[in-house]
Amino acid sequence: MNIESIYHSYLVSVEDARDYYKTKNVFHASGAGSCYRKQLYSYFDYPRDSKDSRSYRLLRLGTIVHKDIEEALKNYEDMPIDRESDVFSEDEIKLPDFNVIGTYDVGELKDGEFTLWDIKTAAAYKWSKKFGRTPDKSSDINYKLQLGTYALGVNQKYQVDKINMYILWYNKNTSQMREQLISPEWIEKALEYWAELNNILDDCGKKFEEDLKPEYWEGVPFQNWECKYCQYYSICPSKLAE
Repeated sequence: MNIESIYHSYLVSVEDARDYYKTKNVFHASGAGSCYRKQLYSYFDYPRDSKDSRSYRLLRLGTIVHKDIEEALKNYEDMPIDRESDVFSEDEIKLPDFNVIGTYDVGELKDGEFTLWDIKTAAAYKWSKKFGRTPDKSSDINYKLQLGTYALGVNQKYQVDKINMYILWYNKNTSQMREQLISPEWIEKALEYWAELNNILDDCGKKFEEDLKPEYWEGVPFQNWECKYCQYYSICPSKLAE
């Protein structure tokens, strides 16, 4: 019996089941800050490259941490104590003007003030880039835009007076956790990103493959490392990963 192979087959089936219910012809908040060409491949439901077994397992670890925290929050909400706030987990948001949907991890609403948390797992190297002696300030731009997108959706859904944003980091090597406060400027930056992406969609439509040439069009990609991890690399003319 090959347990590794059995586990891989299970993870593939879980992803296939999730993809079956995935909404088409929309953008996803989790993709905020991504290459514009990649976004349109996803929007028009192009076939994605397959992942190796290690990638499936890495993603599953993040899913398990998220599910554990979600269960902890449900347990907290069920406790027979008086609380002055509403707690949300895995709550859906929509930005119909920008064709965006998404689900944020954790939220708390109290006296018109909303606090958002996005949970991110990181291995030792990523953690050191964030919290080491010489942190890389550009290493989490997409995460900040993602939170800014959730904030836009929360404001539309709940009409709050103020929004606070945090990334809750979980170190996969040491199980250490740290909060990172995110500046409200990323809400406006997220708005600008989705507005530009929708302008490109309106201008190019399905002709984006001809128009959005990698390395010639700004934002295709934003950063060279994106191509290495892109699910559409095999059908994209970019050669940056090589």
